Amino acid sequence: MRSLWLPASFLIASTLSAAQSSELAQPQGRIIGSVVNDSNEPVGDAMLCTSVVRTQSAHTDCSGRKTDAQGHFDISVPLETNRIFAQNPQAGYQQPNRPMEQGVRIRLSEQEPVAHVRIKIGPRPAVVLLIVTDRATGKPVDSFAVRWIRFEDGPAEATDSNKSRVLVPPNVEFLLTVVASGYERWFYSDVSNPSRPILRLASGEERTIAVELERR
Repeated sequence: MRSLWLPASFLIASTLSAAQSSELAQPQGRIIGSVVNDSNEPVGDAMLCTSVVRTQSAHTDCSGRKTDAQGHFDISVPLETNRIFAQNPQAGYQQPNRPMEQGVRIRLSEQEPVAHVRIKIGPRPAVVLLIVTDRATGKPVDSFAVRWIRFEDGPAEATDSNKSRVLVPPNVEFLLTVVASGYERWFYSDVSNPSRPILRLASGEERTIAVELERR
């Protein structure tokens, strides 16, 4: 029986040794920092994405690592990591259009495995507050969907269903529409210039818009 146990013990020891060798072959670095907007306000719950960018290739990892409520983070990364960026679409901060260019460059090595960074995620989003009613009766319409479509920097769109408070990208032109079952689709129109149905808000600006829906 003893001769049967020896190979098993040897196999376990060999497996552990291989795993340890694999860990040693992939040394880890560390990135410590914070995420803020363009007004230097902390951005909590922002997703962190790290990249390994080479001449002919790039690999990005956005595997659920986030900042805390104060926008701080402390993460372990492969030592070859050389770029990091952040995003938080739920809070109105959209994904960078060119993350490989807009991210923060870092340089880690076995001699200096820790990098300290401050990531700017962009301007504070603007807010659209919608008051949606039935045009004929004046009664509130509770179930509706809002969609905004951005025109700058290529096509981009987002949808928020059943929300009267919508976060939108600032300082860009976008089209705003509201749809509800049994009603015609509503499009935003500038009262001062009805022929130009485009909305543009500044960073942090809040705009209340009355939406009157017509029944089909």
